[in-house]
This record gives sequence, C-alpha cells and structure tokens, in this order.
Amino acid sequence: MTTQQTDRLLGIILIVVSALWCFGVVTTIPSLDDGSRLGARGFPLGLGLLLGFLGLLVLLGSLRHSETDGEALVEGAVSASLRVEVWAIFSTVGLLVLYAFLMEYTGFVIATILTTAIAVGPVLRIWRPKLIAGMSFGLSLGIYLIFGKLLGVYLPYGKLINIAF
Repeated sequence: MTTQQTDRLLGIILIVVSALWCFGVVTTIPSLDDGSRLGARGFPLGLGLLLGFLGLLVLLGSLRHSETDGEALVEGAVSASLRVEVWAIFSTVGLLVLYAFLMEYTGFVIATILTTAIAVGPVLRIWRPKLIAGMSFGLSLGIYLIFGKLLGVYLPYGKLINIAF
C-alpha cells in the first residue's frame, strides 16, 4: 500500500470516527436547559469536529500530492514497512485493552505505571531500566498530581489494589 493510499484510508477513517463520535456526543450528553449553547457537550463535540477537520485535511492532502514524488520502494521495504505498521496498530490496541483492564483492578496510578513500562520496553524496544522507571513513575505521578490533586479530576481506584494518596 502506498503512502497516498494509506493517507486516503486514514483520512476516511478519521472522518468516519469523527462523525460517529459527534453523533454519540449529541445523543448521549444532554444539553443545558438554561439557554447556553455548549454546556457539557461543548468540549467533546469540539474535539470530534476537530478530528473531522484534521481527517479532511489528511484526505485532501493525499488527493493533492501525486504518487511520483520520488517514492520508489522495493518490495522488501514495503513488506518491512507493512510489518511495522501492523505491529504499531496491534500493540496500540493491545495496550489500550490492557490499560482498561488494569485500570479496573489496580486503579489509575498502578495501571499507568505498568502500561507505560510495557509501552517503552517491549513495544518500543527501549531496554534502559532508568528510562523506563523514570517515564513510568514520572508520567503516572505527574498526571495524578496535576489532574487528581490540582484540578480535582476523579481518577479511579482499583478493586484489588486500592492506593489512595
């Protein structure tokens, strides 16, 4: 699959996801009765519209560029590129499923530490223990302090391990 075809497919997927997201926001998040326009659905709806706009930009950009921009890949490079893309897709989906599972049972802090460590180590193949530990603990505790403590956003506790600071 060439980059032009990949960009077209990506643009179409982003536009479809955006339309589904906006439909879901409008049908599930109630509007305010006090006459204001946005209410609780304003931010999610804005993100959905932004995603659709970016998908449209990717689609139009792929239609505008020609395939003869010096892109001559040999068959081995195409298959290697495809393997990398497939690995990226499956590892991302796997990490998201693992994160959701861990979030339910271990809570936000531990789930974020474990998922970040797996993302840096086995997925990205960076095997530096200090970097893995620093990123895992730093990201988890940083998000916890900013969102959980400073902004007061609810971050879930786990069913099996309940760490509440």
